[in-house]
Amino acid sequence: MSGLETGRVVLRIDDRETFKASGPLASRGVSERASPSLRLDTAPAVQLIGRDSFVAETATKIEQMQATIRLLARDVGELTRKVSDLSDIATQDHRWHAFQESERRARETKLDETLRCCRDLKARLDRIEPRAGGDYHAYNSFEAVSRKLAELEHFRDAAQKVERNVTLKAWLFCSVLVAAASIIVASHVLAG
Repeated sequence: MSGLETGRVVLRIDDRETFKASGPLASRGVSERASPSLRLDTAPAVQLIGRDSFVAETATKIEQMQATIRLLARDVGELTRKVSDLSDIATQDHRWHAFQESERRARETKLDETLRCCRDLKARLDRIEPRAGGDYHAYNSFEAVSRKLAELEHFRDAAQKVERNVTLKAWLFCSVLVAAASIIVASHVLAG
């Protein structure tokens, strides 16, 4: 009997007749239930029958299949993690795309609103200044637009002054008419 090899207990039997157990002999059931890490290095001294070799080959194949299954389980775990990561990335990309689309729609809506406002202003300017004929190339800077607006405000202020003057004169004319009518009525009542 010889010793240990890389952490596993190995029992070597060189000659079956010279082997003597140093401890009490264990029953056959105890040796069969022993841990699977204990293995005999050499083949038994007796010839294996066909069934025993089949069992040994099947056990080897089962161990290989279990190792393959463990590797596959590890690979499936890694693939599951990678699929989960890809799913997270795809969800984030989907949210980013939806955000970009909403921003694009908002910009287009603002642009449409600005165009509508510009068309309304152009129509108003056409009504205010029909002699221009829609040629507003002179108003291509804020300064020119500001100057035109100041001119239009001046006309508005002048129109409001004229309106106030006409209203005041109308009230004066009405008061003069009422005073004249009351004088005529009073002279007819006193004369009569």
